[in-house]
Amino acid sequence: MINKSVQEVAYMFNRIASRYDFLNHLLAFGRDKYWRRQLVKEVAKTCPQHILDVATGTGDLAFLLYKRTKATVIGVDVADGMLDIARKKQAKKFIPITFMQATAAALPFPDHSFDVVSIAFGVRNFEHLHEGLYEIRRVLKPGGMVAILEFTTPHGWPMKPLYRFYSVCIIPLIGRIVSKHASAYSYLPATIAEFPQREKFISTLTLLNFKASNYKILTFGICGIYIAKC
Repeated sequence: MINKSVQEVAYMFNRIASRYDFLNHLLAFGRDKYWRRQLVKEVAKTCPQHILDVATGTGDLAFLLYKRTKATVIGVDVADGMLDIARKKQAKKFIPITFMQATAAALPFPDHSFDVVSIAFGVRNFEHLHEGLYEIRRVLKPGGMVAILEFTTPHGWPMKPLYRFYSVCIIPLIGRIVSKHASAYSYLPATIAEFPQREKFISTLTLLNFKASNYKILTFGICGIYIAKC
């Protein structure tokens, strides 16, 4: 597994923060908005009152969660540059979300604080996957849900070779040109390839005593939603 320290991840995302949203939408052809909405639908089924959005980035998922559920939402991220953008959006939207700097492995909340913990495109960047997931389980209430949105590698012809070419050649090129960061958009596709996907990630959740773990694949295998209960 490709690992970067928390400090390295924060530095990288701070460097690309100003172009992060634009590149997300561009490189995903706008489908990232649809994927987030699908995750929010799953979360809304549980009628949560308190939600923690880990690796919240610029806050897009946190805003959608609040709009759909009207729950108390807190967003945490390691990169203060990303959080600055989230707060600027918040000021324009007048949405009462708390954004704060924190790592997944050391969440500054008491045990059993949240009905739902959500993560969109961030779990594969955890420095230590098991530690982060264990900490998430700690802050979930009994019966609470973790809802994870993450990229996956498509199976089968022709999507698998097309996706490989796009992720290995096109994403790093466009990312480097637009973000002006030499390696961020090479690192991010590499983490997708190395991350334990589909059944392997479900096995990881089960190993950490999450229950009723399941997943569904979206958009020809490019993205997946993982749901598990505490």
